[in-house]
Amino acid sequence: MRKNGFTLVELLCILVIMGLLLAIAVPNALKMSGKVKNKAYTTKVELIEKAAVSFGQSNMTMVRKGIDFKDSTKNHTCTFSYSGDKVSSVVFNTRTYSEGASLINTGTKKEFWCTRVNVEDLVKTNDIDYDYKDQCGDKCSNATDKANYNNIIINPKSEFIINKCFIYVYYRNNRVYAYFDQERCNNRSDVPNNDGREYRPITGK
Repeated sequence: MRKNGFTLVELLCILVIMGLLLAIAVPNALKMSGKVKNKAYTTKVELIEKAAVSFGQSNMTMVRKGIDFKDSTKNHTCTFSYSGDKVSSVVFNTRTYSEGASLINTGTKKEFWCTRVNVEDLVKTNDIDYDYKDQCGDKCSNATDKANYNNIIINPKSEFIINKCFIYVYYRNNRVYAYFDQERCNNRSDVPNNDGREYRPITGK
């Protein structure tokens, strides 16, 4: 018999029920959060590719001849490997341009004249904008840090910076297409390099 409040048995029952509810709710919440982040990243990649197509349409001569975005004396092709209808990998080749050049065209590999840009190049051409601006504050001690960390675009899945990740813009069947190289981008780096990989946000400065 009790005078006030709960008995020990009742408290134990409440704790057991709360534990069961948490055991069910927490994994589901984490799973839902993961799905939301995956969807956000997919949407961001689609927006970046659309921006790259817009860039390509505005620079059609460059794309059709594979003229390098940063060095107009060079030309390139992209060789895409396919798994079914999807691109599984891409090789960026330096090649001398000629109108009648023989390009690879097999069942699993196709080659196109292309140019390569990174995500922040599309900001500079006004095709997309940064997610966050003026992030450095007192953390950036030099111009290099400021260039890499002040204005950034983020991968919502990893929260790493994708400013340097590559997009290949190419000409196929009288149309411009773009391919965001997620495989290379997701091979993360702790520091920014111009190698197409996302990198860790600035910390500890």
